[in-house]
Amino acid sequence: MIKKSGATQHHDQTFGDFKGTGRPQLAFWNQGAKTIFLADIPADPRHTEPWPCVAMFSGRAGERGDQGKLLYAEGMAAADIDADGKIDLLAGNYWFKHIDGTHFSPIQVGTIGGRIAAGKFKSGKYLQIVIAPGDGVGPLTWYECNGNPTIANDWVGHELVEKMIHGHSLQVADINGDGNLDIFAVEMAKWTEKRSDPDNPDAKAWIFYGDGQGNFRKTEFSSGIGFHEARVADLDGDGDMDILDKPYNWDAPRVDVWLNNGTGPRKRIEPSR
Repeated sequence: MIKKSGATQHHDQTFGDFKGTGRPQLAFWNQGAKTIFLADIPADPRHTEPWPCVAMFSGRAGERGDQGKLLYAEGMAAADIDADGKIDLLAGNYWFKHIDGTHFSPIQVGTIGGRIAAGKFKSGKYLQIVIAPGDGVGPLTWYECNGNPTIANDWVGHELVEKMIHGHSLQVADINGDGNLDIFAVEMAKWTEKRSDPDNPDAKAWIFYGDGQGNFRKTEFSSGIGFHEARVADLDGDGDMDILDKPYNWDAPRVDVWLNNGTGPRKRIEPSR
């Protein structure tokens, strides 16, 4: 048991050596406390409980009024944002610069928070960051640093979608195998527990094919299918990227596997029930 007291809801976790100790730590949101905790992994993690942890950030991280009742921060990833050779934490609409010990400086990147990822979409010293409104409505935007990555005003946004609805799937990968990173971003179809029909019946899935120079070609991957925490990976071992998805509560339970057949049509494998 990593944590067994305090506020509830722990939506998003990631591992990384954020303190530069040579060993990874576990970072996790606690939405009920509006806090990010950082836990050291004990020598005997299976039998040590709770894990020793500290609060490394408390407060708002990109929540917005148009998210209705879902007013909580979310999203978490790990990447070396300032190119100093150390892994940094990304969460909400911030990245966190390690100062010393358990002290981190939050740097705001975007206006809203949500699903967050990083990658090199164009040449330059620093990685770029993409943010989607995971449990709300807002723009899908990628950000680049035009100066000092520790200065919030030096981050410039480029909007990919003006109004994305509950974009709870966000992945960065070279999907078409051209050597440039692409962005896979998808909306949820249903999230309200008490209704039987979809909240967002025309939920969209997009692939934004990057050219390595900061330009993207927007394509519609699917429409009307519910995705939640989809993943992009080589699922069949043929060297290209495939897609694994499941819904939140749309037509659940189900799992869809989308196989990338190169120049041929994509193929979805759906198990019989």
